[in-house]
Amino acid sequence: MEEKPKYGWYVKNLIIGFNIIGLIGLSAFIYGILIDGITQIILIISGLAVVLVFLWPGIGMIMMNLLLLRKMPKINLVVRMKALDEIDNPQILDVGCGTGRTAIRIAKELKNGGHLYGVDIYSKLAISGNALDTVQNNARIEKIEDKTTFQYGSATDIPFEKNRFDIVNVSSVLHEVHNPNGQDKAMQELYRVLKPGGYLYLSEWNRTSWQLIAFSGLCCFVFKHKDYWEKLLKENKFKDIIYENIAGFGIFTVRK
Repeated sequence: MEEKPKYGWYVKNLIIGFNIIGLIGLSAFIYGILIDGITQIILIISGLAVVLVFLWPGIGMIMMNLLLLRKMPKINLVVRMKALDEIDNPQILDVGCGTGRTAIRIAKELKNGGHLYGVDIYSKLAISGNALDTVQNNARIEKIEDKTTFQYGSATDIPFEKNRFDIVNVSSVLHEVHNPNGQDKAMQELYRVLKPGGYLYLSEWNRTSWQLIAFSGLCCFVFKHKDYWEKLLKENKFKDIIYENIAGFGIFTVRK
């Protein structure tokens, strides 16, 4: 049997927890409908609240993962990386590479030389099976291990010297940086490791997009509005900002 890469599910443990709690809330809601008295009101209101807060995003996150397994052709970051064709022998960094779902697709597009480096803190809370040996094994299976190097590193402390990369990609990562001033520090690090004139591709879900709200319900507040990221990019000296909205998923293309 042909060996297949293992890219894992995003927030698998969170999905399980949300759906278990959500199903308990749904059961309380249904039971409340069947009885009378003050308990009925309590169960209906509390059950409905739990369904909205937990079951809705729990099911939505399942749907998002299933769409990712189908590679979501509308949200294809790689085809929008025009710099891959413009730069000879590009040196590329993927920040928060995880199990390599996006990084490996980028490496496969390197037709005229170049090398992709990936860094991650490799937290299994973010992606099931997320580990350094997982992404390295996936690169081997996809036959691009000679074009890739993966190692530990975070968005706020990138383990490379300044002006190192032609292209830096950071996809759906920065909203997870919660420490004080962490996102601003991450922007400074992204700017530092880019070569002058280099390209940064920053992608995040837009908090107010109906697609994100449909998938995640109240959990949409985990994400930021696109104006937040645009302001942060400008404050950290990035220029030539281009924004593309793909089904609620925002993709910024900027230069140093």
